[in-house]
Order: sequence, then C-alpha cells, then structure tokens
Amino acid sequence: MNSPIDSSTSPVRILLVDDHEVLRDGLRALLEHESDLRIVGEAGTGAQAIALTNSLRPDLIVLDLGLPDISGLEVIRAIRQHNTSVRIVVLSMHGRREYVVPAIEAGCDGYVPKSATHTSLLQAIRSVLAGEGYLHPTAAKALMGSIQDTQSESAQFEALSEREQDVIRLTAQGFTSREIGEKLDISSKTVETYRQRATEKLQIENRSGLVKFAVRAGLLDDFKSSEE
Repeated sequence: MNSPIDSSTSPVRILLVDDHEVLRDGLRALLEHESDLRIVGEAGTGAQAIALTNSLRPDLIVLDLGLPDISGLEVIRAIRQHNTSVRIVVLSMHGRREYVVPAIEAGCDGYVPKSATHTSLLQAIRSVLAGEGYLHPTAAKALMGSIQDTQSESAQFEALSEREQDVIRLTAQGFTSREIGEKLDISSKTVETYRQRATEKLQIENRSGLVKFAVRAGLLDDFKSSEE
C-alpha cells in the first residue's frame, strides 16, 4: 500500500491524459473545483503523458487507456519503470475484465469507467491519495469474474494426471512433441497421446485454445518470469 499524500500544505498536482480536449476541459473544471487539487498539465498522447510525467512530476495522473499513439497500458508500464510513487487512476470507456485486469497488472491504483458519475472519479482520487486502491463496482465485478474463471480453469487443470499436466504446460510454452518427449523421457507418440487425452478432457479443439486456457489458468506465469 502506498503512503498517503498530504494535501494540507499544498494542492495535489494532477496530470490529465486523454485525447479528447473537450473531456479534458470537463475534468479540469470538475477537479479544480476542489480546493486541494490542481491541474499542472494535460496530454493528448501517450508519448506526451510520459514526457510530462518526467518533467512535471505530478502526484497523480488521470489516464485514458485509448490513446492515438500507444496504449494507456504501455504508458503505465513506462511510467512505473521510473516512478513508483505517482498515483495513476484509469478513466476508461471500457469496464470489461479484458481492460480492467491488464490495467491493474500494469500498475494503476484506481479504475473508473467513463460512464460512472463524477462523484466516482473524485472518490477514486481521494482513495488513492489516501494510500488505498479504488475499483468502481463495475471494474470490481469484472475483476471478480476473472478470478472466478482462473479458479475454475485451475481446477480443470488439477483434475488432469500429472503427466497430462506436464504435456499441456510444455505445449503451451511452445515446445514440440519431440522436445517434450526428451524433457519427460518419453516418445513423441506418447506425448501426442497424453496431449489428445488432456485436450479432450478440457474440451480444447486447437493449439490456440490450449494457449488461451494456459494463460487464463495461470500456467505460463512462472515461464514468463523466467524469460524476463
């Protein structure tokens, strides 16, 4: 958890990032109505957002994910490489889990759909300034759905035999039947038999489906860490 930001001595410095100027104008009017909040800069692209974060050193960024040059996710990751203290509140038109989960994983502190009320954005800002995270109920519901799916698919994976699990994991990591056979000290044909048996149990029809299952079940997490 981040430490709280004290706004009693000086206003909180905020950077607005959205490619729609009209929306930025509305956000500026809303936030500067609060006596302890001050807009110090605005950006319409991801590149501008990164540059202004480095030069202005804001306390908090209100960030849209849909930017014209690079995605908001890339912006969050780039900022987090050099600045772990700035608070980032995502304000996005998307509230589905395929947007919420990656934003949280990238390092945002709060997530608010643009369809939410202005009160929700202010609540998010107050929460992250206090050192807490904030998820609008829509985003929280999306996150819970993702967790439930992962638990369900993890349970399916655990129901496989140990050898079937090995074959599925290695196949998802990109190894060929021959390479898997060498790793497990079995023949390529036996690998293919285990794979077919496992995919039938999981109701997976092709390699693309297998990889998607592996990602959702968290089977590639350790593999990604070892590659970084």
